[in-house]
Amino acid sequence: MAIDVCRDAGRTSSHGNCDSVPSVGRSLRASLAFTAALGLSGCLLFTDPINKAPTVTIYQPTDPVVRGIPAKFTARPDDDKDSQSSLQLEWAEFKAQPQGCGWITTATWDSRYKATTLDSFETYTLTAESVDRICVCARTTDHNGATGIGCSTAITPANAAPVARIVDVSGDPSGQQRPLCSPMHLSAETSDFLDGDQFNWSIQYTGSDPSAKQPQLASCSGIEAKKDTQHRCFYAGSPGTYKVTLTIIDTYAVNGVPTSLSSAPAIFDIPVDVDRPPCLQRTDPDVHAQRILLSRSTDLGGTYQSRTFKVLSVADDCEPYPLPVGSMNEPTQFVWSVLDSTRASATWTYQTNTSDAFTISQAQFPNARPGDTIRVRVEVRDTAVQKLYQAGGSVCAQDTVDICCGSAACGTPNDCVRWTSWTVQFQP
Repeated sequence: MAIDVCRDAGRTSSHGNCDSVPSVGRSLRASLAFTAALGLSGCLLFTDPINKAPTVTIYQPTDPVVRGIPAKFTARPDDDKDSQSSLQLEWAEFKAQPQGCGWITTATWDSRYKATTLDSFETYTLTAESVDRICVCARTTDHNGATGIGCSTAITPANAAPVARIVDVSGDPSGQQRPLCSPMHLSAETSDFLDGDQFNWSIQYTGSDPSAKQPQLASCSGIEAKKDTQHRCFYAGSPGTYKVTLTIIDTYAVNGVPTSLSSAPAIFDIPVDVDRPPCLQRTDPDVHAQRILLSRSTDLGGTYQSRTFKVLSVADDCEPYPLPVGSMNEPTQFVWSVLDSTRASATWTYQTNTSDAFTISQAQFPNARPGDTIRVRVEVRDTAVQKLYQAGGSVCAQDTVDICCGSAACGTPNDCVRWTSWTVQFQP
């Protein structure tokens, strides 16, 4: 009796198509066909296990997801044949539906959502751009082409208000008094904000100077363009108090509708001192030098030796010397005077020289003899001191003092030397 196995093997028998085999005895025939099929070269029996699709488990951060702040996600792919380390993950972000993230499956994975491919051990960074609900999903494919997908729960990013902070780049705190004419550089880089936030700066001045101009906040030199709004500079040209205020505005979307959130205002107070007089710091000879000796030069046929007196530096709030590069202030004025003791009536005589240096030689004094002395004085004056003299005032009450420290007596480490004098003695 012939055995028909085509129904199980998917082949056509000598009787025609398998569907034409009578139904009587089919159970017996099927049993015999299974045995016979083992010996038939054209009919195969598939005994390998069916390939299972991989699975993906998402681990989302324990801390709340905040808009604009990077949040780290990890995932674990599992497969019955491929090791975890051999699998890669495609990450994508989806807008959550009312039902959450369950609608995202392998069949509904939308190619319009840009995916990022990472190795299985790498973290995925979500930086939410809005407060709309979002799903973070990962998809993996095994070597047989089977695909598995996993998603986070629906995430509603929180929105933290910006926090405004103002610091002086010099390190001085708010409320600390500054010298007049101080260049101020304020920074908001330590604030809490997001890229694209708006920085609103303002400044108010209060003081007793009737000629004071309303200060203006401006961009600071040397700051890269993307940080320009985080820095503001101004010039404190009048005594009084400068109050700088900063508010940061964060604009974002809620379900496509623009909205904004403002920081509490940050306030930085800058009290500015009145104009202080200029002070001689370094000179050649030294400010406190007593006596300078000058003699004839024997190797030059008896010509007179000369000596140049020079001011090296002056401390002043608005008009220091040397002036800083880019300063718009007037230069400090130097006033030289000489007391010629070789004359019958010796008085201090102002010189026309107003530079930082003055040269003395015995040849300038025809009445001088070896052993005679003259005195040289240099005084430093800023604009305010010049006005004092024009009004009939004087820096020191007595003109006879060698070193003048204003109304205070000299002799302390914090002396402000207004003028100094040297005694020049002529030698043979």
